[in-house]
Amino acid sequence: MGNGGHRALVMRALALAGAEVPWLCGIRVAADGSLEGPDPTDESIDPDEVIEGGVVLVAQLIGLLVAFVGERLTLQLVREVWPKLPAKDLNFKI
Repeated sequence: MGNGGHRALVMRALALAGAEVPWLCGIRVAADGSLEGPDPTDESIDPDEVIEGGVVLVAQLIGLLVAFVGERLTLQLVREVWPKLPAKDLNFKI
């Protein structure tokens, strides 16, 4: 997929997540694929909103992966990152 594909995927996930969690709209994807923008740990953003933003962003990324590479490969990738995640928690159906 390369750096460009990774960056495009993260940008799209961020755009989708920003519609649900407004503070994410201030975050940008750098050329190397990292996230830049306001520090979500500063006191202007509620800690619960920071957690929600992270959850929504990861959910959008997983959803895009399912759409582009399929459920089976996405499941393999998720299991590499979270090997102890119970299988019952891995439902990609919308």
